[in-house]
Amino acid sequence: MIRLVVADDQELVRHGIVALLSFESDLQVVGQAIDGDDCLLKIAQLRPNVVLLDIRMPRRNGLETLKHMRAMNDQTPVILLTTFDEPLTMAQGRQSGAQACLLKDIAHAELVAAIRTVAQGGSIESSHANNPQTFFNRRELAIIRELCAGKQNKEIALALQLSPGTVRNYLSIILEKLEVRDRTQAILRLRELGLA
Repeated sequence: MIRLVVADDQELVRHGIVALLSFESDLQVVGQAIDGDDCLLKIAQLRPNVVLLDIRMPRRNGLETLKHMRAMNDQTPVILLTTFDEPLTMAQGRQSGAQACLLKDIAHAELVAAIRTVAQGGSIESSHANNPQTFFNRRELAIIRELCAGKQNKEIALALQLSPGTVRNYLSIILEKLEVRDRTQAILRLRELGLA
């Protein structure tokens, strides 16, 4: 029997997942959590074989919960679930130790197969969750290297033989892709993704 904890702050979604999994004779949902902190308590109390963890939750989101688990040497297999197709977030999830990162619109059979795979020590590869470098083109990667070296726009422009305006435009695109507001946050996010 594969024991599961399902963590999702949306009650309807959480109960829907639990209801679907109840049809599988080898799966048993032993706990439900409404946020990351609640999930950590349930994991400690119930010792599940697999955790289904929503990425976007209040108090402690799915990525923070996963990182806390791994920092505490809790190697319980985790499947991150998300409504939003955000490749960088999914890549960060894999790098943080998730065995799979799946969109919530996945078919029931695929979710069940993923649970069984990770419960047996496997992982699910997703084109979304592989190499973060694939989310940036060659020019963006060159600007990222200069940015992480601490260079300002004029210095980046000089090094790459671009106009400062072009560098500004590329930096705006990079910040948008990273889902951050400024250069400092961008560098921190790039370090998390292993691109700095």
